Amino acid sequence: MSKILLVTSNFEENVEPMYADREKVMAMVDGSHYPLGLPYIHSYMESLGHEVRTLFLNSYGWELCFSEMTKALEEFRPDIVGFQMLTQNRVSTYKLMEHIHEKYPNIKIVAGGVHASIMYEQLVKKYPYLMVVIGEGEISFAELVKALEEESELANVDGIAFSREGRMVKTRHRPLIKDLDMLPFPKHELYFNDNRMFGCLLTSRGCPCKCSFCALDSISLGVNRTRSVKNVIEEIELMMKQFPQMKRIWIHDDTFFLNNKRVIEFCDEVIKRKIKMEFICSGRIKPFTEEMAKKLEEANFTKIMFGLESGVDSILVRAHKGITQQRVLDTFRILSKTKLDVMCFLIVGLPGETEETIIETANFVKKLQKMRYIRYGDAAILRVYPGTEVYRIAKEKGQLTDDYWLGDGPTPHYLVENSEEELVRYEKLLLDRIAIDRILTWNVLKGDWQDALKAQWEMLPYGFAYLAEFTWKRKGPAASRLVSKVIRKIPVLGKK
Repeated sequence: MSKILLVTSNFEENVEPMYADREKVMAMVDGSHYPLGLPYIHSYMESLGHEVRTLFLNSYGWELCFSEMTKALEEFRPDIVGFQMLTQNRVSTYKLMEHIHEKYPNIKIVAGGVHASIMYEQLVKKYPYLMVVIGEGEISFAELVKALEEESELANVDGIAFSREGRMVKTRHRPLIKDLDMLPFPKHELYFNDNRMFGCLLTSRGCPCKCSFCALDSISLGVNRTRSVKNVIEEIELMMKQFPQMKRIWIHDDTFFLNNKRVIEFCDEVIKRKIKMEFICSGRIKPFTEEMAKKLEEANFTKIMFGLESGVDSILVRAHKGITQQRVLDTFRILSKTKLDVMCFLIVGLPGETEETIIETANFVKKLQKMRYIRYGDAAILRVYPGTEVYRIAKEKGQLTDDYWLGDGPTPHYLVENSEEELVRYEKLLLDRIAIDRILTWNVLKGDWQDALKAQWEMLPYGFAYLAEFTWKRKGPAASRLVSKVIRKIPVLGKK
């Protein structure tokens, strides 16, 4: 059996000195969600008898990340180090791989994750000592480790890439895992201590959609696979037993609402077993039914998050979102009858974006906010990831080439149609029109609030009602509803 160290290294935006203090970083991590890729591999490898340790260093600054890594190498003395390589932590992963190969040449180095799965060819060519697991990692990684232990033929392991005599070898495609119930539950205890109050959960894998900005299709191949509701409930009950301080579970499925009937079945089981837990989830706006919304409330779902991305039908079509303004409005009419808190993510700079489409998106979001208020703190500017349609377009238009990913540049914004400066201006233009936070105390003190106040004047009753409802939730649901009702009766303060 092997000693295996699994690592996800620091993201490019996490730099010193903000992320240099370990105690501050740990306090921040305790209040954040956590990824489940490595915890699944950790549990699976342990179930086969291997000794496994995992380092979750996404939120660390580089110096602290390097320090934690080198400490683990000295103390644990692993036979194999497996890296989860995402586009935004690829540079730190390169540095750690190079350090390990130079100082510990006998340690085998493996990389997996979305970025490695897509860019495996260039990675193996640059790092001939590297082995890459392509796609889902549990079974391929386990078979790769066994082959390394037995010194058997690596080419017989499906779903990997490696170098042999200066030539890249890619083995046969590894089929996706059909029966997700066969996997042991992920190692949640990697992230839990007495301070962590919420856990994370996956009830399914994969998404049938092919959004132009998303690289997931390169891994899931447009296939959605689900765990049985019984298996999911068993994991929840085990988590509740292991972590009695846990108050909330965040469901991180790629598309939780894909099968409304299954969601209702899950809610019914939560209700039947009297599971006292708050749930948060994300999903697609389509499909979404009134029956499911009622069940979500009954099962104590308190917040749901949608990927809206844009409020312009032509942009949604180009992004292959499969939704329209009308479909979104229909969903919000359902949500307006519930107490569910709603979040809709937006992306600035999708293909077709102009100042006019930004304003149209803002106006559409205001319509939604009048039905069910959405609080915004920020919006994402479109970034380009390998394996996406927007990456193909960016390459065709000469913005960048595949070689870019071997350098130390940050994950770039999509600049084919708009400059960096224009995108930043668009982001401000959008948030000034929809984000109540832009006119709260801290922005007033900075003197950056007049444009937002003017743009949101008619929305103030809705925004303040939401804030009051949010604040008074601690006083109980009755008080929260009363305050919200009173404030919503305030006449509209003016027109845009």
